[in-house]
Amino acid sequence: MHVNKLLGLAFISALTITARIAPENAAGKVNVECSKGAICFSGEVSDGEEFHRIINDKLEFRLRASDWTIEVSPRVTKSGCEEFASVVSPPYRGHNALHFDESYGVTAEEEVSWSPREFEFVTNCEDYSIEAKRLEIVLWPYSFTKQEADKALAELGTSPVGKGRLWVTASRVSHASDTPDDKLGKIEWMRFAVEIRLPN
Repeated sequence: MHVNKLLGLAFISALTITARIAPENAAGKVNVECSKGAICFSGEVSDGEEFHRIINDKLEFRLRASDWTIEVSPRVTKSGCEEFASVVSPPYRGHNALHFDESYGVTAEEEVSWSPREFEFVTNCEDYSIEAKRLEIVLWPYSFTKQEADKALAELGTSPVGKGRLWVTASRVSHASDTPDDKLGKIEWMRFAVEIRLPN
């Protein structure tokens, strides 16, 4: 199962919108897949908006375009249990598939060309708490014993997890706000497809 990346990007000018080639204009370039038994859907979102899609009676998918972040969340959130993907989707420091993030020196064009983005998520608050504690120990081992740190590292991500993939099928980025020191651009709009596979 492969998805070919769109490599052709048309740069009109530094102050005008730069559009990634949309799939309707590049047939066959983006191969969105839906595995047997998976939950699949598509959507679109503009900068500053938020896309929501109910997965089942307990889970919801979100794409927050305020900061362009992928989330899988409980449908009813509570303090300390609001998002399920970040604790089991490495790398935990630095750029990962959950974030369309130009702060790492990656251009907006490069961010939208990363397809599919693959991520994992736990499915309940109990497993989230377990994985969050393991991750805390792994990221800040100096606060714990070596035995605790080794155990957390070995067990991190071993809770039952679901798996997700997101394909960017069309997008629009802008360089209107670029400066001489920052020419990374900004994502203005995105159309996407998502595959969610729940744990057995």
